[in-house]
Formats: sequence, C-alpha cells, structure tokens
Amino acid sequence: MLRKGRLAWLMALLALVGLVAAACGDDNKTTTEAAGPAAPTDSTIKGLTAKVAGAGSSFTDAFLQAVNTDFNGVAGQELVTYAKSGSSDGRKQLADKTVDFAGSDSLAKDGEFSAPILYFPTVAAPITVSYNVQGLDKLQLSAETIGKIFSAQITSWDDAAIKADNPGATLPATKITVVHRSDGSGTTSNFTKYMTAAAPSAWTLGSGDTVNWPASTQGAEKNSGVAGLIKQTNGAIGYVDLADAVKADLTFADIKNEAGKYVAPTAAGVQAALANAEINPDLTYNPLNAKGADAYPITSPTWIIVYQAQTDPAKATTLKTYLQYVLTTGQKQAQSTGYVGLPSELQQQAYDQISKITG
Repeated sequence: MLRKGRLAWLMALLALVGLVAAACGDDNKTTTEAAGPAAPTDSTIKGLTAKVAGAGSSFTDAFLQAVNTDFNGVAGQELVTYAKSGSSDGRKQLADKTVDFAGSDSLAKDGEFSAPILYFPTVAAPITVSYNVQGLDKLQLSAETIGKIFSAQITSWDDAAIKADNPGATLPATKITVVHRSDGSGTTSNFTKYMTAAAPSAWTLGSGDTVNWPASTQGAEKNSGVAGLIKQTNGAIGYVDLADAVKADLTFADIKNEAGKYVAPTAAGVQAALANAEINPDLTYNPLNAKGADAYPITSPTWIIVYQAQTDPAKATTLKTYLQYVLTTGQKQAQSTGYVGLPSELQQQAYDQISKITG
C-alpha cells in the first residue's frame, strides 16, 4: 500500500481507530464506553469563571486544540488556551508559572520543578519516520539502519543497509538529508530513547529533548516545521508525529519492531504497544520498543503536567473540570485527530488522580 495521499490515509486511519476502539470496548471497556468515568456536565462547565493557559508539546497540539474548541464551546467563552512551543519550553513555562499546565511527551528532569507535579496521560500516537524521495513510495527500515541514517553513517539512499531492509526495491543514489527538531522536544526525546533501546550499537547520539546532531543534518522547529522541511527537500528523512505527517501529505516507512516484523504507524500498532507498557505509580509509562508482533515500536506517550497544589481556587476548579473533560468526552477526539485514546485502566487511574489537585 502506498503511504502517500493524505485524505485516503487519514480515512483509513480513522476507520482503523474506530475498529480498534469498538473491539476493545467489548473486551476492555475502553474510554469510548458509557460505563467509564463520569464526564463533567454542561452546567458545571458553564459555571466556571477562571481561565487557564497551557503550552508545550507540538506532538499533542492537534488533539488538545480540538478538545479545547469543544470545551470552550460548551463553556460559551475561551476558558482554556494552549500554545505549541515544544515540550521543554512548556515545562519551563510551567516551572516559571507563566502557564497553568504544560503539554509534554517527555518527563521532567530532576530539579526542574520546585514543587510537586502530577502527570496526566492524555493520548498516544506513533512517531513516523517520514521521507521524501522521488519514486520511492514504499520503504521498510530497521532500527539499526535508522540509527546509521540519523547519525550520518549512511548518506545515500542506495546504501547497502537500506537495500537489505528493502529486498527487490529500486533505490536511487540520492543524497540523504536528515531533518530533526531544533527546539527542545518530547518527540526528539522519545525518538532518541527508542534508538538507544532498539539499536544501541548503531546509535551514537544518546537521548534527550535535544542531542548533538551531526553538522550535515538540518533542524526545524516543532513537528510541523520538520514536516515542512521534509516536504520541500528531495532525499529528506525525519521523525514526525502522525498528525503533522498526514497534514503535510508525507510518505512514511514501516518500522521493524522488537519481534522482527515491519509495522506501519497505525492505530492498531499503537494499541498493541500500549497493551505491553508498564504503568508506573505516578502514571508515567514507556511504550517505546514494546514487545509484541503487532506493536508499532516508536509509539509516544504524552501528558498534561500540573502542579499538585494550586494557589488560585477558581483556576484549580477549572483545571480539574478540564482534566475530567479531556479524560472522558475529550477522548473521542483522538479518533479524528490521529491519536489513540487511553486504555481503560490508565484512563481511570488518571481520572482518579484529579482528586489529588488541591487549592
């Protein structure tokens, strides 16, 4: 199947997400079931008075903007705003108390916050390895090959390692242009954590929100910036969240997972990765390089981070109500924005944790 064609791929993705949600509803009582946590009533939302602002992850921006539009529509005013600025920047703004919540796909560093914080998982989605090579509409890549490409050990599309991953394919001698995030990014953190886990001998750059990329590579801000640079550069390859890859009509590779199977970045692949991820007591979890034949290996979690102790009671009420909405009614937006909703157990744990917010 060709990986091009934004509309066709998005329709296929949404259909697949719907099937996954329905199937899980029978067995696991997922977030789309009426029997899950109780959503806040319209009257409760309409009665809110304080506005809250968030910033951070561009990876989760499409989901949060859709949820916020719905939430604010019920409220009859713009109570919640969110600006994509990168996970690192979002956490910095929260630490500086210039926003009320941060969107982040990566975890806080030791000492980053001076007061206790809470992690609220929201959705998950695949990080695609997107590329733009004229005449190349299907591509398979192993972690070892990806590691060598992104660390500039492989510089041409007809390299023997790429040929080994794609037997029978006609590969051009086009120069490879690696595109990465130039800002502090949770997408970078998860991509590089995956590389460290899946290809430790081929990957030489370490992991984090930022890494020291080879001088021959090119950087761009936010997932949308990376997608745009790939789109305009023949021979380019980069890591991009699915929503921005689809929006830019990019082509993306099937990735060889831990079980040795090449898997496309689909809802089913994300669901399989989530099923094998261990949930920590603070509701952080890691679905990267998950076991299972159907797991998409570069599956990213994402969270809303808030301070546990709020100083403004009215803002605390808005935050609590908003989080209740994100974890109930808002989960339905995952299907239409290229994400996968939370498994029912994690959804319930996150919902229950809202009661820990004080103020």
